[in-house]
Amino acid sequence: MNVKNNRRFHDTEISMEAAMLDLMKEMEFEKITVKKICERAQVNRSTFYAHFMDIYDMMDKMEQELGKELLNSYLEHNLPEERTMFSIQSFHLFLQHIKKHHYFYKINLKTRKEFPLKQGYECMWNDIIKLRCEQAGISSEEDMMYYFIYFQAGFTMLLKHWVDTDCKEEEEKLAEIIENCIPSVLK
Repeated sequence: MNVKNNRRFHDTEISMEAAMLDLMKEMEFEKITVKKICERAQVNRSTFYAHFMDIYDMMDKMEQELGKELLNSYLEHNLPEERTMFSIQSFHLFLQHIKKHHYFYKINLKTRKEFPLKQGYECMWNDIIKLRCEQAGISSEEDMMYYFIYFQAGFTMLLKHWVDTDCKEEEEKLAEIIENCIPSVLK
């Protein structure tokens, strides 16, 4: 029986996500439908809805999986520590990840309606942003949030421009630009 958490259920989900990524390479996101995903993955609509509420839910789940992949990449390169979070090496790994999945991120950044703070970046807020702001003498969490939003907005728009231009700029150069744009309070 194909139920949640068994191998077949997981493989079916991967197949539908792969179909979605293939479709993203071929057409605009707005033209992708559940029907097209199901046809490409060779599954029924009911199978799709057993996994996802809609295409946006699918995108959210795919983003969570890619986030896990990125974190594993940091762990493999021994970069989990706070002091390496804003290093050129960490940005380079991040940009390699974005480039590898740039079709997904091109759509994701285009449709993003909020910053990723609520999508798994709580540790960055608690362990890095707040800590560095406090070290700089900033005690108001509201003020800290402004620094964080400023950094996130700039970083998000930089990534959007990069994927919109098909990641033509080299990761090393872009990592250096990002590092140079970090607010001094967060360094």
